Amino acid sequence: MIQRTLSVLLLLAGSLAALEPELEFKDPSGQTIAKYVVEAPANPAPQLGLIFCSQEHDTPTGNDIFPVRQSLLRLGLANQFVLLSIAPQSRKFGPADHQPIEKLIAWAMKTYPTINPRRVYMFGKGEGSKISMEFTMTHPQLSTAAIGYSWGAWLMPSEVDKPIDFVNQAPELYLTLGRRDLDNHLTCVRDAYPRLKAKGYHLIHREFDELADRSYHPVSNDDALSWATRLRNKTLPLSAEETRLLRAFSAKPPAPINGYYPTLALVGGAPAGAVLQKLFLSPDPAVRLAAAQTAQHGIYGPATTTALAKLTADASRPVSQAAIRALALLASWRYPEAQSALIQLATDQTADHTSRLSAADGLAHAARLHLCGSRRLGC
Repeated sequence: MIQRTLSVLLLLAGSLAALEPELEFKDPSGQTIAKYVVEAPANPAPQLGLIFCSQEHDTPTGNDIFPVRQSLLRLGLANQFVLLSIAPQSRKFGPADHQPIEKLIAWAMKTYPTINPRRVYMFGKGEGSKISMEFTMTHPQLSTAAIGYSWGAWLMPSEVDKPIDFVNQAPELYLTLGRRDLDNHLTCVRDAYPRLKAKGYHLIHREFDELADRSYHPVSNDDALSWATRLRNKTLPLSAEETRLLRAFSAKPPAPINGYYPTLALVGGAPAGAVLQKLFLSPDPAVRLAAAQTAQHGIYGPATTTALAKLTADASRPVSQAAIRALALLASWRYPEAQSALIQLATDQTADHTSRLSAADGLAHAARLHLCGSRRLGC
């Protein structure tokens, strides 16, 4: 008991010691727009992303930077992201905070000019979860995806006047609930799931038996951030640099690095997916293998996933196995094309026995976080 208490105190001490000071974000006249906290990597990667971390009401600004920072460290991505948090205009986040968040994102882009606007994400707890999801849904040109803990969302864009292409244009959402959370949090999150799903958003919903009223939870933090950071904004055009990176594949593809094409993974999204689809058809098995391995490092859209599924029957065993591994990862994040491909392969009695076993293992991998602690199978 004493050892456990000491561990908790050390964790809290580390969290508090790492909390950055609260700063004032002001307009040109000197008026304070909002208070904020920012963390930038000491040795940043050439291209940065931005993660907006929004805290629960009545907690310090920047409180929910900690779980994001720790997860990025575990994932080896700490030098790739600026972390930003804003204080609400009143006690709780609401529509009045949308404009200050817009302005703070613009400030971050100017202050850290290597931030790629296609790599902006939201993370939040409680009221921070609500603002993360609502801002993301109403600002798809600014936010690529949102991760929420312990609370739901209500404010969504209307598709009456302007239809929304939820597959190819809308941002995506990840909603997390601890089953030891407060009763009203349980009800709110579980009510939000069918509402957001019915609207048409691609939504990952997780419940965990061991999780209470908090957002620091390595299992879900790592899964959610692994997912989100593989996504790219669906509404923004490529930069000149991203276009140049893709152009390098217009003739003979460059040599892979560590078995895959990191520049394709960096660009990501449907544009890089279009390049991958061509590489999947290469007569060179080494190219097909590197392309299939690249599919494990990004999320490139339904068309690329469908094309990837065809590689499960590739004559080269390393290629087919790499494709199955990539599909398993996508299936765990609820992408139907990947799930269908694995189910079809696992149940195809005419398929290669080893491939069928690998597909079954992939389905088991995809189900592990749905089955453990989830009140509804496949939610």
